[in-house]
Amino acid sequence: MSTTVVIVKLITAVLGSVGFAILFYLQPQKLPLAAVGGLLTCGVYLGMQTLLGGELLPNLAATFVGTIFSEIMARLTKAPVPVYLLPCLIPLVPGGMLYKTMNHFIQGSYGAAGSCGLTALAVAVGIAGGIMAASVCGMLYGQAVGYIKKKRASSGFHK
Repeated sequence: MSTTVVIVKLITAVLGSVGFAILFYLQPQKLPLAAVGGLLTCGVYLGMQTLLGGELLPNLAATFVGTIFSEIMARLTKAPVPVYLLPCLIPLVPGGMLYKTMNHFIQGSYGAAGSCGLTALAVAVGIAGGIMAASVCGMLYGQAVGYIKKKRASSGFHK
């Protein structure tokens, strides 16, 4: 993939994320963070696709990173996680692949429709898996921090 194609994909990811955030009335001061989230997920996706190929693992990795980013930004700005997570995920949504699936199906190319459908399914599974994995890691981190604080408080050790 050429550098020009990568730059165009990153720019359109940022614009799509910001456009989606504006459509759903995200506060103007939070729009730059939505743009960074879209850039981040698209960048991770493109990097992982170059390294690994396929759709499942690049989408899983990009969604994992986007979810962690969203969790951190939500805590820092005292906002709900979906405020940042949804714009992060917009560049990964397989809309074009779903369109191709239906187009092939309507034209009677059932083999091509099945192939495109499986690709769209792999993207959806990657996105869902990335969200779940990052959410579980976030919960485990929170529980570990709470456990450590509780142990320190009960042992009389204070920072």
